[in-house]
Amino acid sequence: MKKFLVGILAAGALSSCSTGDDNLPDYNDIPDYSNSIIVGTWKIQTQYQISGKDKTTVISETLPDDCKKKSTYEFKNDGKYAMIDYNTVNSNCEKTEMTSSYQYDPVTMKLTIINIENSVLELSSSKLTYLAP
Repeated sequence: MKKFLVGILAAGALSSCSTGDDNLPDYNDIPDYSNSIIVGTWKIQTQYQISGKDKTTVISETLPDDCKKKSTYEFKNDGKYAMIDYNTVNSNCEKTEMTSSYQYDPVTMKLTIINIENSVLELSSSKLTYLAP
């Protein structure tokens, strides 16, 4: 599995919502990510809370608990994103699933999931670090 590092993870922002638009998507406009190293299944290894103008000051570092370690975040080559997220709630490990589209621009290093743009700080075949709002 690929490692997944996140700066200020906003998992709550990754919830599904409807815009009320019933138009079908134009599948000719879906980008082909088959050659992108973002494609694959990622797991959280460490979450950082960072600060500072240059976004390099680490305020805290959190390792996932046993429940969170079950979570997976999959970027598919057809532009689909599938999240299976586990969180400890009142001593119970609760599962949340969500599927949406995503866009990744390797030139600007911007990752957009559910219209939320994140800056990718580092991306390799084994490490994805992004700054979540």
